[in-house]
Amino acid sequence: MGLYRRKDEKGNNKVWWMSFSANGVSYRRSAGTADKKLAEKILAKVQTQIVEQRWFDIEQTSRRTLSEMIERYDKEYTGHKDYHQKTRDKSIFKNLKAYFGDDCTLVNIENLVGQYEQHRKAKGIKPATILKDLGVLRRMFNVARKQWKWKIVNPVSEIELPKVRNERVRYLDPQENRSLFEALRKAPEKWLEPFIIIAMDTGLRLTNVCDLLWAEVNLFSGIITIEAEKMKNDDYIGIPLTERASQALKELHKVQCVSGHVFHHEGQKLYDRKVQRAFNKALQAAEIKNFHFHDLRHTFASYLRQQGIDLHTIAKLLGHKDLRMTKRYAHLNVDSLKDAISKLNFTIFSRTEGYEQAESM
Repeated sequence: MGLYRRKDEKGNNKVWWMSFSANGVSYRRSAGTADKKLAEKILAKVQTQIVEQRWFDIEQTSRRTLSEMIERYDKEYTGHKDYHQKTRDKSIFKNLKAYFGDDCTLVNIENLVGQYEQHRKAKGIKPATILKDLGVLRRMFNVARKQWKWKIVNPVSEIELPKVRNERVRYLDPQENRSLFEALRKAPEKWLEPFIIIAMDTGLRLTNVCDLLWAEVNLFSGIITIEAEKMKNDDYIGIPLTERASQALKELHKVQCVSGHVFHHEGQKLYDRKVQRAFNKALQAAEIKNFHFHDLRHTFASYLRQQGIDLHTIAKLLGHKDLRMTKRYAHLNVDSLKDAISKLNFTIFSRTEGYEQAESM
């Protein structure tokens, strides 16, 4: 092994090159520097990697590209998702390739990933969308590291992700609740009213209700149990049914589809966009403004909080791992705060009265 200089196209021979053999094969690589001391350090590092049998893994990794990773992830993971999830992933793939380039190596992405957020922000993209892009990129790197055993680091884990303020709390007031269900009963989609009942009475997300299977519903015990892989936070959830939800499910159970999905239209599973279109028409008929489907989840949590249910219980029912997400509902139960102050008043008053009696004796 040794260092030498080789002339480039212009006849210059400033850059040092490395010459070494491994497993009977000779290699020549540029050290990428004209500084001999630095070149010696680089050569020493390569020698150490060869001795530790890591050099070939590192050499192979240095040639892996973003396109290679996306192509394999698309085939093994995205390909098994539903239509809308596939569409989302492929859109993110397109965004990543547009910025990093098809042939960008994974090593180079390490140096560029921190700038991706600013690039997307400059185009007016919202932080929540940027976070989804980086989330898919992080997921691909994790799969490559853990499943495919590629010798790479995950650069997304090393950067500070954009902060998304998602503190909206919009829920149906009593009049809106009545108006909505009057509109739902008149809607041409007969599946819509029970769909909204389950969403509102369980707090499940739209995709979870669309994907709900009869195998996940126990009408005898009155509980819905969904496995971890189908939940956003990768943790299973069990939700007891209200009497209204239980009755709605019993009616739906009379007419089932082959796929086993609870909600369907003429035997075909319902997708989120179809549900949202029908729901938006019902909102218009009920003259309810500034309300999204996800706000049914807020309605579920808000009604619980207004009935005095503690935040830890609400978090468990919503499937929140982090209580910070649930604290947005804290202000909806000020009566419990009043109770706390009244107890404090009683304590202070009792002690003060005791002191006054002691002084008079």
